[in-house]
Amino acid sequence: MKNYINKIIALVWIYTSALSTAKAQSINIDSMYYSDVDSVALAKQVEIDENTYHWIDTVEESSYASIDEHVRSIKKRYKSIPLLAKDITAPYTKEEDKIRAIFIWVSNNIAYDCKEYHNKNRKISGPVIKSNDNKCERASKWADTYYKYANNVLKKRKGICEGYACLFYELCKASGVKCEVVHGKVKKEKDGKIKYTAHAWNKVYMNEEWFYLDATWAAGACDEKVTKFYKGFSNKYYLTPAWRPYESHIENSKQTKRRNELVGNW
Repeated sequence: MKNYINKIIALVWIYTSALSTAKAQSINIDSMYYSDVDSVALAKQVEIDENTYHWIDTVEESSYASIDEHVRSIKKRYKSIPLLAKDITAPYTKEEDKIRAIFIWVSNNIAYDCKEYHNKNRKISGPVIKSNDNKCERASKWADTYYKYANNVLKKRKGICEGYACLFYELCKASGVKCEVVHGKVKKEKDGKIKYTAHAWNKVYMNEEWFYLDATWAAGACDEKVTKFYKGFSNKYYLTPAWRPYESHIENSKQTKRRNELVGNW
């Protein structure tokens, strides 16, 4: 994907250098129109917008219209993660299509659990680890714990950010897609001040590259006091390369690595 972006910039330079500097030079990328008499300024503006809008070659929502329609048409209530994964990804062989199908199902069917958000004692209860358990045994126990947590979110159709992330992870795992739960924090501006909040989202490995996505933020938003959830899909949080993360999301790489090792993703 990074190579694709570099090609865009290269094409801008080739295109603009071929035009007379005496005339306004223009280019259209993803329905965004650029015009400038200065080739350098034109290329810089494209680069600025590319960083702002997180362009990748298949990020347009319209590219996934048939997948989104298929997944949103599924009304069955599931109690099993493997059965759900099988049904929503059955028509697809490409990793990217499977990822999209899982992302749409989770963001469309799981509501944010405002009550759980305010539960100060909320946490995933860890398994009983014995002193003589080896690494594989420890990983297996933690993997079972995370699966049960994700399955509970599936049954309730509600969850906080870690619930969304764990369910997405388990569905990817059941579909043969390499995925991790990402731990870190997000920043939001309130009353002119920046506030940081703990958060969990995901990253997937596709086309030999890691991509971030956030099913929680894509699903909708809560009111200011987090007492009511308003459903509303946002494609903005579908995919962005890990080398160019969302401006609002800050990964704790050490915690992410440690937690994913716990659930056997090593």
